[in-house]
Amino acid sequence: MYIDFSLLFHQSSKDLVGGGSVRIPNDTSLWPPEWTTTYYKTYDLQKIMLPGATPHADLFDTIRNRSSGRAYSSKPLSLSQMSTLLKYSCGIVSDSEATHKRRAQPSGGARYPIEVYAIVFHGSVELPAGMYHYNVKEHALDVLHEKKFTPEERAEIVTYPFAQKASCLIVMTAVFYRNQMKYGERGYRYIMLEAGHIGQNIYLVSEALDLQCCGLGGTRDEHIEKLIGVDGAAESVLYGIVVG
Repeated sequence: MYIDFSLLFHQSSKDLVGGGSVRIPNDTSLWPPEWTTTYYKTYDLQKIMLPGATPHADLFDTIRNRSSGRAYSSKPLSLSQMSTLLKYSCGIVSDSEATHKRRAQPSGGARYPIEVYAIVFHGSVELPAGMYHYNVKEHALDVLHEKKFTPEERAEIVTYPFAQKASCLIVMTAVFYRNQMKYGERGYRYIMLEAGHIGQNIYLVSEALDLQCCGLGGTRDEHIEKLIGVDGAAESVLYGIVVG
């Protein structure tokens, strides 16, 4: 018998009174410390510090012109472009006592379950080809592994030929526990919403930088997970967007 598990999950994770509801005390003093702790993934590896950026663009023109691009020239991104792209799509954009390190994207309960990686297909001296983790706290790239990708290896990561010519693939993963320890099954929905927020930011920042980007359905998730070194269960690939 066929079962539509997506429909089953959607129905069972609704915030229903008496079943499946999110029961969070209004009194925040009753919350466990982990509900209000911001978790940062870091690596004890070589880092590439990203430069500051103060870009300017008209919001309404950017939204109007935003599109999915499929014509890539294999030209590498500059370090400045990568810095701007990451900071204004998912980085810390306000670092004051009042805003508590507010990021570019909204996040349910400020749990920030999304981790972002950059797989650089076509590199340069300042940003070699390879795999990187975006270190949000330090606005830096953790160097997971420098690697030159062959055409065959790029095809193992993204299925579309046009995507294989892009400068890089921005990969979003989810650390599910950060949301679900507080919101249960419904927290999975919030994770997906946040990935969408970041994805739109990437589109808008790419347009402001005169770069092309394209959100992909055809990513080989298990292969990507092995490349970046995540287990695919506690942390798993959600979304990939090529930029160039």
